[in-house]
Amino acid sequence: MARIGIMGGTFNPIHNVHLIMAEEARRQFRLKKVLFIPSKNPPHKKKKTIVSDEHRKRMIQHAIQGNHAFLFSDMELEREGTTYTKDTLSALKQLYPKDKFYFIVGGDSLASMEMWYEPAYIFKNCRILAANRDETDGRQIRKLKTRYEKNYGAEISEIKMPPISISSEMIRNKLADHSSISGYVPTCVERYIRTNQLYGCLDPLFLHTPSEQEVIRYLDANLKPKRFLHTLGVAATAANLAAVHHGNPKEAYLAGLLHDCAKYLTGEEGVELCEQEQIPLSEVERKNTVLIHGKLGAHFAKTRYGVENEEILSAIRYHTTGRPGMGLLEKIIYLADFMEPGRKMECQPHTLTEIRNMCYIDINEALRMALECCIGYLQQTHELELDPLTLETYEYYREESEHAECKGNGESCL
Repeated sequence: MARIGIMGGTFNPIHNVHLIMAEEARRQFRLKKVLFIPSKNPPHKKKKTIVSDEHRKRMIQHAIQGNHAFLFSDMELEREGTTYTKDTLSALKQLYPKDKFYFIVGGDSLASMEMWYEPAYIFKNCRILAANRDETDGRQIRKLKTRYEKNYGAEISEIKMPPISISSEMIRNKLADHSSISGYVPTCVERYIRTNQLYGCLDPLFLHTPSEQEVIRYLDANLKPKRFLHTLGVAATAANLAAVHHGNPKEAYLAGLLHDCAKYLTGEEGVELCEQEQIPLSEVERKNTVLIHGKLGAHFAKTRYGVENEEILSAIRYHTTGRPGMGLLEKIIYLADFMEPGRKMECQPHTLTEIRNMCYIDINEALRMALECCIGYLQQTHELELDPLTLETYEYYREESEHAECKGNGESCL
């Protein structure tokens, strides 16, 4: 039987006290893991003050990464209607019938638990761990413990905590007043908040053109770990290709870093933002929203990361579709994205190894091969609707290849 901690709440935003509470509960009560479960529609909160589910989800995921005992669950976000702890606990008992649950709360939440939906069920089916952050909390917890044990047969224990006074409301107020929140939330969460201008945070993302390391830190705060590693792989590959083909490795590296900078958005968020920023979308892009992160990425690169170089912006914009007559940097980013070292996909009719080798010999031929594989995959799987621009790009480079081949053979190319 495993001991599982439940850390529920709005997490609007998640902050350092949430993380300290969860870690102290895990350590003091020997919990195997702690589930962070953000609520979708808590009955006691005003919805208008809560940022989107996706933003809260991403902030939690960034905050807990690196702690293998901390796990994220979207079970309440996926549930329709009002969120009740009783329903969440019931669902968890079905998922983990042999395990024991420990519900982690602050002293203020413990005081209101009697007013929650079906509190008797909650007290019966899990042990309550209440965080004692100061002497006032301690006295209140002990008083409530006596009452709840008598009235409900509850099992309540104190989590010993250092005296820290941080709340989500305090953080939101500081952001609205343009005050520092350093030390209140993990650095990655603060970067995410400022990147996405949440909670009335109107400060410009950068007061200067960001350094390479600043760009990397902000990308790390927005992208999922796997996407972030892919980004670093693309940037390094792009710099290598630029050096081989007499391009600018520094520009290629920056374009590679930023090529997926908008990839963390959902399709719905991407379409909404494109409409808001008056970025035109084709019908194919509206149906296949994964395609639009190139356009949004170019927009972010310019407005958030201070990139003015049009070659870099164009390379980001077209890295998903390509375009006829691509410049060197556009070709480099398209190919680096396709074949960076982390890619493990099966390609037909050309293998990934063949395309990687060709990239350093003939970049146009490598581009044709990659486009042929991409089109073949989409036509075979029907996973996405093929963007007409990708087909136009392939035809352009197929004709270029045939033209080069007939010239090499001394034949007429007419």
